[in-house]
Amino acid sequence: MDESNKEKLIEQFRSYLETNDVDENNESQTTDLFSLFTELAALRNEVKLESRQVKVALEIFKETFDTVQSTHEQLTSQVEQCRTEKNIEKRELTRNLLFAFLDIYDRLEAGMSALNNYTPPLFGYFYKREINLILGLQKGQAMTLRRVIQILARYRVRPLEVLEKPLDPHCMRAVEVDSQQDIKNGIVTGELRKGFMWEDDVLRPAEVKVNKR
Repeated sequence: MDESNKEKLIEQFRSYLETNDVDENNESQTTDLFSLFTELAALRNEVKLESRQVKVALEIFKETFDTVQSTHEQLTSQVEQCRTEKNIEKRELTRNLLFAFLDIYDRLEAGMSALNNYTPPLFGYFYKREINLILGLQKGQAMTLRRVIQILARYRVRPLEVLEKPLDPHCMRAVEVDSQQDIKNGIVTGELRKGFMWEDDVLRPAEVKVNKR
């Protein structure tokens, strides 16, 4: 083969290689862009799907949170209601117990009044045992009465002071009428049954005698 033919073949082969390189580059570029657009489309669909799932998850979470919050409020309300009912029941039981102590107080006070008004016989020398018995009963009644007063004070129960004060319908009950001319109308002149306050409430109103000129 002469040199001219050899050069022609080399030139044709070089041209072929250059042409194939360009075509392969073009085909590679075309393939890469198509793949890119395909992946972008798939990514967009995936993002939409995930966004939809996130939105559904947020809605479910919101519903769950609302349910939990509503349940918590209901439980709190029920607990508060139970606590209130329990406090009311406890206070009512305590009130009944205090009324029982007031009944004991009334009986002891009546006994003390009877003992204090006791008049020994004229010939007391012959009734010394009887007088000693009365004195012993007075001491015993006084000790028991003080004990009852201490128990009432422990429960924050205090007696009402009503003598020489205007009639208060909130804590006093007029059961008798007095007629002293030197005292204004509506003034309490006597206490027939002692009244008591329990904390800030009237436990038992006082039964009093009120002046009316």
